[in-house]
Amino acid sequence: MTSTPSTRTLVTALLTCLLVLFAGPTVHASVQDTGGKGRSTFGVQPSGPKKPDRRSDFSYSVTPGAAVRDHIAVLNHSARPLTLKVYASDAFNTADGGFDLLAEGVRSKDAGSWIRTARSRVVIPARSRAVVPFTLTVPAGVAPGDHAAGVVASLASSRSDGKGDRVAVEQRVGARVHIRVAGELKPGLAVQDVRATYHGTANPFGTGSATVTYTVRNTGNIRLGARGTVRFANSVSGPLRAPGVETVKGLLPGNSVRVTATVRGLFPAVRSTATVNLDAIPVGGDIDPALPSATGSAGFWTVPWALLALLVLAAGLTVALVRRRRRRRPGGPTRPAPTDPHPSVPSVPKEAKTSMLIKRFTRPTALGLASLLAAAGGVLMLGTPAQAETLGTLGLTPPTGTDTSSVTLSTSGPCPEEADYLIVKVAGKGFPAEGQNVVGNSEVAIYPSAGEGLDIPLSETMRDYANTAGFKTLEGRYDFTVTCRKAFGESTFGDYEGSMWFTSNTAYQDTDPDGPEPTEPTGPGESPDPSESTDPTGPADPSESPDPTGSTEPTDTASPGDTADPTDTADPGTTDGGSTDGGSTDGGSTDGGSSDGGASGGGTDVTTEVSGGGDGGSLASTGSSTGAITLIALALVAAGTAAVWWARRRGLLTFVGGWNHR
Repeated sequence: MTSTPSTRTLVTALLTCLLVLFAGPTVHASVQDTGGKGRSTFGVQPSGPKKPDRRSDFSYSVTPGAAVRDHIAVLNHSARPLTLKVYASDAFNTADGGFDLLAEGVRSKDAGSWIRTARSRVVIPARSRAVVPFTLTVPAGVAPGDHAAGVVASLASSRSDGKGDRVAVEQRVGARVHIRVAGELKPGLAVQDVRATYHGTANPFGTGSATVTYTVRNTGNIRLGARGTVRFANSVSGPLRAPGVETVKGLLPGNSVRVTATVRGLFPAVRSTATVNLDAIPVGGDIDPALPSATGSAGFWTVPWALLALLVLAAGLTVALVRRRRRRRPGGPTRPAPTDPHPSVPSVPKEAKTSMLIKRFTRPTALGLASLLAAAGGVLMLGTPAQAETLGTLGLTPPTGTDTSSVTLSTSGPCPEEADYLIVKVAGKGFPAEGQNVVGNSEVAIYPSAGEGLDIPLSETMRDYANTAGFKTLEGRYDFTVTCRKAFGESTFGDYEGSMWFTSNTAYQDTDPDGPEPTEPTGPGESPDPSESTDPTGPADPSESPDPTGSTEPTDTASPGDTADPTDTADPGTTDGGSTDGGSTDGGSTDGGSSDGGASGGGTDVTTEVSGGGDGGSLASTGSSTGAITLIALALVAAGTAAVWWARRRGLLTFVGGWNHR
């Protein structure tokens, strides 16, 4: 099959017309000259009327109907003159979030159509430059918000492919143009088309991995970034947070990006859910109104095929063993002759009946009874946790911050010697009544000492915890509880307690804005200094008596060098920096926020939060979870019940009192 020149030209242009972006303000492209005169290198840069300036891109704030005049410098670094096209084109986001422009010949419908260059073609001498004026005219009825385009310089050339055919090539470089039209700004994000799949394991009691893909769409009228959090959960595992979720940067209005995230350690509990939470982040240099968040979820099947196969195999072995025992037993159950409607039943002595009952009950159903006992033992393992005493208080570092600050809890004393693990919960408006686990079962030894106490960094922010619980507004008091405990079982050895107050949806402090002044935290067994007691000679004003329901709150126990963690901001690269290499992601870095393993200390790539707690009881998430044991126990109960039912139907099991299958 022979390709036509026009087809080869089109395909090659689509593959090689790249928009090259560098960190600096000057953008270059280089192409090998087919005439034997070496490589042709050229670039573009924002410019004044006479020479280039240091702007990284073109950025304008305008009103409908406004006109702006500016210049772009086209530079020729080659040893020969170059003839270049100069034109403007609409911008869009590529599939991986990069910044690109429409190909030449594709009609622009937005900001690219507002720009007119003074010259559409320039001839630039060797190692020289040309400054090209252009005019930006904003239509009178244009919609408010952000619009994006680029001013392009392109070089048309030809080269030979591997078969010796001549193909046309267009090499482009461009400078970005960002335009914000005055009017009502409406930021908006949406999570769309969430799809999750499970990758199982051959281990019947092991865990597998899950992958979720979703679309982040900018539904507003300003460009935004998006920081995503992906969690997986089911009745056994979770919530598990996927590490390394890509942060989307510079998403233009109406554009979308497809994101993929993977988590390991998900137990197959038949049906699971993947939840995506998005927080909008401003683009560097932008001042935007209140930024939105978005949530999307999808259910997917996580069938424990290996465990089901094991249960089927166990049931088959049970049946085979019972049948084998029946065949080995001398004689067999006698049935009445079919012609005798009223068979006579021979008289059997009472002692013989008892012997037969015990034999039938013990031998054929031993496996069923063992299964029932094992299941009962598994259920008893869940237990009910013992009530823990209060050991002391918690301090917060930083003492004031925002909903996206990284918070460290400092206990006023150590955990008792017999407690080698701890769990941290948060409770308050929006969270479950029994509290939500924010630090899974973790060894006490991994946390540094803060004097006599411990410093426990939270692996996520309060905004992340609120998203997990399914609410958006943080307000009022939130209580933290650090419980010292053993790794397994329900034994606990005391709690450290502390609180924070959100005075707005995004700002917190460690003191009650309506309460008394805070006091120093007390450790285990400590009592207030008698010298600091109230003066007995001073008459007490009854109206100023303390509220018996109020509680004093601890002051910050962090060292003087600790400072508040600033909120996550956009990449300090500020503006978009001219143009990027075509098709490359525009940043694409992972979330620079808190590390998933910050609280686990194990270097793992996911954080396991223990669900439950409170009065319901739970096992530690250290390899054997409450849900997993519950699932196994239920499976054993079902297997034991089936074995008893099967034996009773075949007359192998006899119950006193006549409760037998007929």
